[in-house]
Amino acid sequence: MHGLRLGAQRRKVAAFAALLLLFCCSSPLFAQSKFADRLPANTTVYLEWHGSGAVLSSAAKNHLLQMALDPKLAPVWAGLIQSVRAQQGKPALELEFPDVISLLSNPLVVGATELPATPAASVPAKQPAQHIATFLIYDATGKAELVRKLKGANSQAGAWSSYDFRGTQVESRSIGTEITYRAQAANYYLLSDQKQVLEDLIGRFGGTEQPASSLMQVPQYQEARKHIDADAAIEFFFRLPDFTKWAAAPGAKGKLQPAQMLAGLHLEKIHAAGGSLSFAGEATEMRGAILGDTSAGGLFDLMGESRPTFVTEPLAGMGSSFSASRVNWAAGYKLLQEALAGSLPPQQAASVTMGEAMAQSFLGMPIEDALKLFTGEITSVTSYSEDGAPQALYAVTIQKPEAVLRILRAVAGHMITAEDSAGATTYLDVAYPYRDPVSGTQRRKFYYVAVTPDMILVAPRKAMLRQAASLLVSRSGAPAGALANPMYQLLRTRLPQNLSALSAADLTQIPWDKLTANFERQLEQNAKKQNGAAPEAAASWLKSIPPDVVSRHLKMSVGGSWKDANGFYIESYIQ
Repeated sequence: MHGLRLGAQRRKVAAFAALLLLFCCSSPLFAQSKFADRLPANTTVYLEWHGSGAVLSSAAKNHLLQMALDPKLAPVWAGLIQSVRAQQGKPALELEFPDVISLLSNPLVVGATELPATPAASVPAKQPAQHIATFLIYDATGKAELVRKLKGANSQAGAWSSYDFRGTQVESRSIGTEITYRAQAANYYLLSDQKQVLEDLIGRFGGTEQPASSLMQVPQYQEARKHIDADAAIEFFFRLPDFTKWAAAPGAKGKLQPAQMLAGLHLEKIHAAGGSLSFAGEATEMRGAILGDTSAGGLFDLMGESRPTFVTEPLAGMGSSFSASRVNWAAGYKLLQEALAGSLPPQQAASVTMGEAMAQSFLGMPIEDALKLFTGEITSVTSYSEDGAPQALYAVTIQKPEAVLRILRAVAGHMITAEDSAGATTYLDVAYPYRDPVSGTQRRKFYYVAVTPDMILVAPRKAMLRQAASLLVSRSGAPAGALANPMYQLLRTRLPQNLSALSAADLTQIPWDKLTANFERQLEQNAKKQNGAAPEAAASWLKSIPPDVVSRHLKMSVGGSWKDANGFYIESYIQ
């Protein structure tokens, strides 16, 4: 028996070694967007994988990759391979986990293009007009046998037929009303749900010459390209399609007017978005941008003002992770009103007006005035109990605390079980009913709320509220918690001074062993609830993860977002 166990362990290690070998071999050098100069100009979105060369070339210095390749995680990856194989259970599928890893050593892109408007008369009755076509393009260089397997896996359902398109064999499959087209053009495997799109891709990727027009020439793409790292492993691009083509013609009287609703949202202010994930440095970097006109009167209004600090930063000392952001609630409500104005049929418009009047009577003020009481900053701080259960403290900045208290009493009055004050802070004990997942009995869960002169605090324990209130009163100005970590200070310098959102987590302070044990308990409770056995595969996979492997390699994560006249930006680091 001991020999059998030893043999099984050796097979797991061998499987892990094979995984690494497949991942490392035949990995082409990565380049910035292998496909954009051939993609059609009407591409609305794509996600591109640059191949495993963009990952493993950085394995010697990137901390996240070092963790993934830590020998202590070898049993985890080996177990994952075995689990995938066990769940596959379809020998005819041919593709195995190592095959998938080998395929991923080459670049690929998935995306969508906007189709030309189709005359309503040409669309069959009860069939919606097609506005977007999807596609997949894979660089099959050196992967002919694996692509053959992939085609075999794709042929399990439905019958494929074929036709010749300018010397290229195109295969199509119909399942119900859905049709899939695929072809091999030069070294590229192409897949789409629209015939015209696949044929266009054949012309773009089947020859050696660059197409006359491409996404690379589109101004929105050129602008988004500036926010994509040249050494990225994954990148994405997105721009809004022309939704006016999607909206139905002006509806009859008494019907919703979609075009008018879309116009009220001012989507034309959003020009494009782009971003990337890079492993090139010690820290894994994720960045992105939503570009457009951020002047008043659009979705950008929802994103709060960018400033150097957050008033809730003293609360960071209460846990290992801190997250704060600014939101303009009143602007969001105003934008929603503009979108609905004139687009609703009279009966629904009257219902909305009646609902607003009832809300004003209930709150004692108009909804927009009530939202202005919340000054925009929202914060959460996460800590962990003795048994590893996460517990979060929430904070929302306010003005006019008496007015806020009046609203809270009106909204949650029947759930408030007690109320007391300490200085300028009012404490509310709130209980709401829930059904116990194990016993099925009806119980009450308590949450505690504190209203200070400039903040609402919410926590699962009253002691947390009192600690938070004390920290806010002291406001020493010195960084606390994750914000006091020297590595945070270093990563913070990579972000602009003024931010609309900030997040930081000291990963060394998270009790990963207790967190894992708590998750296992939850799995067991859910199994009891469903009168079944605990999922042994999931539990075994969790138990095989060494508790210290994360904190040994990863120390800190820091992220932020900000807004200027040209757009909204997001950037984060894990190191």
